[in-house]
Amino acid sequence: MNIPVQNCSSCGACANVCARDAITMRLDQEGFFRPEIDSTRCIKCGACEKTCPWTHDVLNPHGSTNNPETIAAYAKDESIRMQSSSGGIFTVLAEKVLNDGGVAVGVAQVAPTQFEHVVVDAKEDLTKLRGSKYVQANTRLVYNDVRALLKAGRKVLFSGTPCQVAGLYAVLGKFAETTNLTTVDVVCHGTPSIKVFEKYISELERDRGASVLFSRFRDKRKGWKRFSMTSFFDNNALFSRTLHRDKFMRVFLDNICLNRSCGDCRYGKIPRIADISLGDFWGVSNHHPEMDDDKGTSIVFLNTINGKKIFSSVSDEVIQCESKIEYAVSANPCIVRSVNPHPKRSEFLKRLNSESFNMLVDEYFPPKSSFSTFFDSVIDLLKAIKFKLSHF
Repeated sequence: MNIPVQNCSSCGACANVCARDAITMRLDQEGFFRPEIDSTRCIKCGACEKTCPWTHDVLNPHGSTNNPETIAAYAKDESIRMQSSSGGIFTVLAEKVLNDGGVAVGVAQVAPTQFEHVVVDAKEDLTKLRGSKYVQANTRLVYNDVRALLKAGRKVLFSGTPCQVAGLYAVLGKFAETTNLTTVDVVCHGTPSIKVFEKYISELERDRGASVLFSRFRDKRKGWKRFSMTSFFDNNALFSRTLHRDKFMRVFLDNICLNRSCGDCRYGKIPRIADISLGDFWGVSNHHPEMDDDKGTSIVFLNTINGKKIFSSVSDEVIQCESKIEYAVSANPCIVRSVNPHPKRSEFLKRLNSESFNMLVDEYFPPKSSFSTFFDSVIDLLKAIKFKLSHF
């Protein structure tokens, strides 16, 4: 392969398309998956470069539109909604596909610091796929699994970042044209380094003398707008901090630990690559106050006829209202453009090899003063009062 490393999104399409199993996705020094080629197996056929979504543009085979139908929505089922990062729409769609004898494919946390795409064919296992995972996921050979399922006549709902959806299409080729395949892309801020998350977890375990079992990146116990990063330990303890206080969330949201390709994403824009795009409808109270109870509201883009058809089929399971794309973009610009890379990204990741994660975060992002923290708390309280008064 002759693809500059800064353009590699780690989607894994090259590994899936290699007929000789010559490509393995391995973590590089910064903690991102990169293709490693076994020269004893490689026959230089060029299939990997031809398939790579970064060497050529990949399009939605169902014809994605520049003007998608835009909807604010959340699941009627309260338990689904509260276990989800936003409004629980992915679970509603997945249950529909499973009821039709199909499968759902998404990212699961398979170990404390390991995240992979997995195939789910039972409703009770959908909990594995719920919730955002702000760590780069290993797609493994899941695109090949999807192709085999489609060839067998199964319906498949595939969820991933825009670059992963593009990777799936690139591997499937003509198999992607079937209406048995429905794709969902998430509105993506970028994919953080696995090494960064490993050091974060390692230092949590060291400081607390216990092992982390799993983490929730979007814990809603303090509300959807002030979600928390929560890790659960094997001694029944937990560590939870809201998004602006947790150190991992701070480095993620400030873009200092993201994959290089995330600074110039080819697929995180309009027209969206998937049949349906899902994200947080931040600022929904400014446009549809009746849709905001601080439990999570999704922005839904129906990008293709295929996407409209499946969403229509679950309308009885969803509270929804029509919206406008500009409303969603105003508070969630990642819908249409890439994040700005942090100028000290390379320096931070290099120093992480030998220095403490916690100390580096405090150096690059100094803790707020007690006055600033108090001021933020007052702002949060005033917002809560405003919300309650508007619904009185």
